[in-house]
Amino acid sequence: MNENDEDDFDDITSDDARRSKKKRRRSRELELLTIRNFMKTENGRSFMWRCLEDCSTFIGTFSSDPIQSAFNSGSRKHGLWLVMELKEAAPDEYVMMIKEHINE
Repeated sequence: MNENDEDDFDDITSDDARRSKKKRRRSRELELLTIRNFMKTENGRSFMWRCLEDCSTFIGTFSSDPIQSAFNSGSRKHGLWLVMELKEAAPDEYVMMIKEHINE
């Protein structure tokens, strides 16, 4: 193997890395677009609110039972992740969702 072969390998690796990064970026853009479209409808926002409530996103997770407390914390972690996704993809619709459900 000579120096030129190593350069060719670096070029291939670099091209693969660029393609992989581009594929991940497109995938992420599609995820965000899907969330935006979902949050455009009242039914979509209502469903997301229900998911956030089901995850105990907006309440404490403490329980005197440590296993239950751990479970609650895991559920809440997922809910907080979903909040971040919603805020990134559709911040205006996220606020609208809160306004629609805050007084229920």
